[in-house]
Amino acid sequence: MNESTDYDGAWKETLERFLPQFLELAFPAIHRAVDWSKPVRFLDTELQEIVRAAEAGTLRVDKLVEVTLVDGAEDWLLIHAEVQTQREAEFEERMFDYHCRIRNRFHRPLVSLAVLADEKARWRPACFEAEVLGCRIRFEFPVCKLSELDLEPWLAAGNPVARVIAAHRVAQQTAGTGGARKRRKGKLGLVRSLLESGAKVEEVAEVLRLMNWLLALPAEEEVVFREELGRLQQETRMPYISTYDRLVRAEGLEEGLSLGLQKGLQEGRQEGRQEGRVTVLRETIAEALLERFGVTFESVRSRLEAVEDEAVLRQLVKRVWTARSIAEFEAQL
Repeated sequence: MNESTDYDGAWKETLERFLPQFLELAFPAIHRAVDWSKPVRFLDTELQEIVRAAEAGTLRVDKLVEVTLVDGAEDWLLIHAEVQTQREAEFEERMFDYHCRIRNRFHRPLVSLAVLADEKARWRPACFEAEVLGCRIRFEFPVCKLSELDLEPWLAAGNPVARVIAAHRVAQQTAGTGGARKRRKGKLGLVRSLLESGAKVEEVAEVLRLMNWLLALPAEEEVVFREELGRLQQETRMPYISTYDRLVRAEGLEEGLSLGLQKGLQEGRQEGRQEGRVTVLRETIAEALLERFGVTFESVRSRLEAVEDEAVLRQLVKRVWTARSIAEFEAQL
């Protein structure tokens, strides 16, 4: 694990996992208009077809979502939410282009939302205009500037996206060389606050994973961070410390990540690095199953050992914390 931050990946996961909480915080009027008792469908395949046609496969933090409205004015509404992490000269035109392409593809009502996650205080694109010989276009779209949000009320209310935004800010403030120590201290404060929040274990696990994604630490700082977190556990008896350990083991398996991980991978290297990673992932799943559902390792050993694909095991690590029952998790196996 290194200091480079994968903002795109972290935000895509955030939108998928916490869409209602995201809209409640960033676009409350949109949140109130949606009937959250009805299923939400992510149209990733359809959006990627549009993106490839428009930009030859350029990756962006885009999400196209199908939701149902509360008032029944429309059967359903498409929400195109885009998170922009850096300033872009032609952003407004691209928002307009995407809006038109999606409308042409689906012929449904569409709302295009822009989340500005950059650090440029004066950059606030919200409208695309063009005029030629009396033919005029004006396209306005709702905008949320993350740097302008007051997170305190949302953190107090337990909104998980507020914690992701707080981690995002720390990542931006500590980017580049020389910021590792400040990043470690900021991460420690955020993790402590989360662990003391009283949130459900599933939510804690998900937010921890996203925080760890945004606030990656170099190996030596991760070691110090784990030691500091261990001292906090002794001082305050915080819950879920083991949850962080397991998530780090599953999500950050690079050599030298931490002392605990180094020890965990030592035996794996003797038989091959990939086999060692697979072993750690299986153990992580088994430990999480025991904590969540009381399922012993022996009861799932044969089924877990039958799974040899590392990518599948990584997905199962995520599923074990989001499954509502052991039966739902076993369906993934």
